Amino acid sequence: MNAQDPEDLPDRIVVRLASPALFVGASADGTGADTDVVTDAHGLPHLPRHRLTARLRAGAVSAATVAPDLAGAVELLFGRGRSHGPDRILRVGHALPGDGVRAAVARALAGRAEPARSTLRRAVTDAHTTLESGVEIGPHGAPEPGRLRTNRVLLPGLTLTAALTWATSPGEEHWRCLARACLATDQIGLRATRGRGRVDVRLARSEDPDPHATTLSLAAPPARPPGPARREGART
Repeated sequence: MNAQDPEDLPDRIVVRLASPALFVGASADGTGADTDVVTDAHGLPHLPRHRLTARLRAGAVSAATVAPDLAGAVELLFGRGRSHGPDRILRVGHALPGDGVRAAVARALAGRAEPARSTLRRAVTDAHTTLESGVEIGPHGAPEPGRLRTNRVLLPGLTLTAALTWATSPGEEHWRCLARACLATDQIGLRATRGRGRVDVRLARSEDPDPHATTLSLAAPPARPPGPARREGART
């Protein structure tokens, strides 16, 4: 991929859930679980932009430990420290289900009166989630006797897409940093240490047949200049 050709550059991040995930928050109608899942006004789950950005920043910092030349790009992309101010050139949108899914749900809900609208919206949430029950874990990591809790979790296989917006045109080092941040981000959500929230995060173009290849191409180190022996051979 030619990283300087705008038509070849990604315009989105794709997040695919490889295991059940807890994106804790408020759903459109409330599902009765002790821990609910974030949904939009149509009942569709999504990953809020600030959570995705925080995980990407952590991935970028991790990648910079083995590529110190990317440290400056991390700050330019994601801001200094935990900043969400204007000192970063990248804005990541909410990670949402595909356009087709959202359009279909919006059409199904259009013109519906209550309580049918709430019932259908709840069905949309139920189609993408499941309930898990377990004993509540106390502050010291031990089970709390008699404290059974239910958690609503997202089902594996769900794919969410977040749009990318740039304040200034990114350079090759910015794309390399972002691509490596995506590759380093393999878990999102609560209770990751219990096998929850495993994800594949990749950069993608519109209708990209292989986001993994796209991301690997951008993550590749810059080409090294030819050494003296190669230049000498070229002259002869």
